[in-house]
Amino acid sequence: MMTGNGAVVRGLLEAGIQSYFGYPITPASSIMERLASDLPRHGGRFLQTEDEIAAAAATVGASYAGSRAATATSGPGLALMTEVIGLGVMAEVPMVIIVSQRGGPSTGLPTKTEQSDLNLCVYGGSGDAQRIVLAPTNVEGCYRCAGMAFEMAEQYQTPVIVLIDLYLSNRYETVIPSKENIFAPGPRVVPQLAAGAEYRRYAFTDSGVSPRALPGDPGLMHTITGLEHSELGRPNGEIHPAMSAKRHDKLASAVNYPGLATCKRFGDSGRVDVGIMGWGSTFGEILEAMQAAQAEGIRCSALKVVMLSPLPTAPITAFFDDCATVLVPEVNYEGQLAHLVSGAIGRPVVRLNRVTGAPMVVAEILAEIRRLAGVAAPADKQGA
Repeated sequence: MMTGNGAVVRGLLEAGIQSYFGYPITPASSIMERLASDLPRHGGRFLQTEDEIAAAAATVGASYAGSRAATATSGPGLALMTEVIGLGVMAEVPMVIIVSQRGGPSTGLPTKTEQSDLNLCVYGGSGDAQRIVLAPTNVEGCYRCAGMAFEMAEQYQTPVIVLIDLYLSNRYETVIPSKENIFAPGPRVVPQLAAGAEYRRYAFTDSGVSPRALPGDPGLMHTITGLEHSELGRPNGEIHPAMSAKRHDKLASAVNYPGLATCKRFGDSGRVDVGIMGWGSTFGEILEAMQAAQAEGIRCSALKVVMLSPLPTAPITAFFDDCATVLVPEVNYEGQLAHLVSGAIGRPVVRLNRVTGAPMVVAEILAEIRRLAGVAAPADKQGA
């Protein structure tokens, strides 16, 4: 039995986390508290920093030096970290950030749940700073996404955000961890240079991922900077279009990352009357409402979206093609996933947004499914 935060800790430890830097903030604090106890016993280093800016800066610094480093926070803390996340994107340094959402903006509702930090996680920061954002839908997903985060961050040399929420952080579920540690790091590959060649830290490659050396690797001295730079790491503004494309294009294959279900469909196959799309902890209520609608004879399917950046547009478009209409229930006011998806694929959606500080209500989703399908509630469920 694990909470979402406990599952995150388990995943980070199995993935070989070496350094954690954090500052307490509800509802992410128990991640820091557990790692303060457990990480030193696994040979790692723990430091409570003076604020979230320092936590993010220490994380990117330790990652640059070759340590598997992470931090965890909530929306207000992430807002402070955005400049450092931009540095991680520009300098192509892997870092892992766990974000547990609460009601906002500002101090907001510290002890209530919400799904309103999607925009901040996907877009937060100056310039074009795409990063990987994963949003697990249950406690086992917290374990798996946290376990894979370091691997993805290192493969794509970019920040990876694992986005959960207060409801998911605190609820208990049964989780069956992997019998073998599938998240343990493999051997590091040190770049090899031809005789007399100059090491190009940001070399253009077919995949967009450059050979990464660590400080102290013999013959591989290099510079990293938050300024736009050449392949050698030297400030160069003229190369900005090519480097911008490189930083974005290298993430394209992440939507097909092995072992990660970036999207998954449930319910009826083929053409359906109503499709329901969701993310994060709300998907549990979506799935229950879909099953109730099926029991009433409504053809419907549900699509969970785990990867929010880069967005897996191909399976999402295929889902829309099969649905007469698509409903997106979210625990935020604006309909942030709805905006993200409709902007990416140019399809209309029906929004069901709630900001009560509590999880979505199954009966409300079911009532909206019935309305969209043009079906009245059964006589024994009138008012449900």
